[in-house]
Amino acid sequence: MDSTRTIPERLLTAASGKTTRLIGYRAAGWLYRLDGVPDLDPEFAIPHGAWKRGPFDHQRRRIDDLEIVEIDGMLVTSIRQTLADLCAVVDLDVVERAVESALRMGLVDEFALRDFANLWTFSRHGGPGLREVLARRPIGAAPTGSDLETMCVQVWRRGGVRAPERQWQVIDPKGELVATADFGFPPSMFVVETDGLGTHKTLEQQQYDLNRQNRISDAGYDFRRFTYADVTKRPSYVCRETVRGLLSAPSSRKPLQV
Repeated sequence: MDSTRTIPERLLTAASGKTTRLIGYRAAGWLYRLDGVPDLDPEFAIPHGAWKRGPFDHQRRRIDDLEIVEIDGMLVTSIRQTLADLCAVVDLDVVERAVESALRMGLVDEFALRDFANLWTFSRHGGPGLREVLARRPIGAAPTGSDLETMCVQVWRRGGVRAPERQWQVIDPKGELVATADFGFPPSMFVVETDGLGTHKTLEQQQYDLNRQNRISDAGYDFRRFTYADVTKRPSYVCRETVRGLLSAPSSRKPLQV
């Protein structure tokens, strides 16, 4: 699986021994490079009743029913199973970030994940949490474009701002595609873009962004841009500025002036 990390030696060592240990939970999330799981914790699923247990072992009564794959010769919970299991050990906002990244990287199909949550894990470990996370996103919606975009959606949700459309296509009065913005708020002609952490842009990139923003404005849209610090440190500012932008933005296209 090209998108996964190589299993490090310390995780291989921790997984060895007489007790069956399936790499799962945050350890599997780290291997899959999921958003919200930046660090490697040697976390495992083990059979219920195992005599020798470690601090990161989770006993499972139905361990034979877990959906697993093989990576570097080791048994690892599948991406669907990992997302369900994460619901038992981290906040659901973190699981939402992980889900959006899994969809974005093409590690799982949205409808296959919904089927897994609704059928296979309906009354099992992590099932209710995964269904709650999936209920947050419109069926068939595009994944967020980045982890920062996912966190921005969460900020708006907590602040009572209406949900945006992801990857919104900005069309000019001539019917031509100008840009694909991070978020749109139809019917308001208002879009939002985010700038990730540690973004050091060249002069050429800065000029491109400025030209792109000008084209969005020329298409009749109002615009807001939020940084990583805005989203993570100033959520009330993000919500306030978004609402201000929505209130001032036109709700229909002005006639093209020739």
